[in-house]
Amino acid sequence: MLVSALLFAALAAWRWGRMEAYALLYAAILSVVNMIMLGSGLMALPDAPHRAARRLGGSAVQRWIFTVVALLVAIGWLHLPVLGLVSGLVLSHFIYLGFMLRERSRQRS
Repeated sequence: MLVSALLFAALAAWRWGRMEAYALLYAAILSVVNMIMLGSGLMALPDAPHRAARRLGGSAVQRWIFTVVALLVAIGWLHLPVLGLVSGLVLSHFIYLGFMLRERSRQRS
């Protein structure tokens, strides 16, 4: 996913400028960290259903807080353009979705 983000960041730097490329890379890295947090939360689920639901809920809240704070830092402190951030988040999630669909089709065959 990060290799694709580097490619899209190079295209963004060529087309729109350096700050949009930085924003796209920042958002892609944020998305990767977010998905690592999701994976670690799913791997550590307890056996009891009520405890698993509580852990998943806490993990979701933790990911949202992390994402919102990271985006506020990007906009308020780093002054990254919102268009680049949104583009990076959307692109990285679509790339992740594509890989997941490919893996699922491999498992079925």
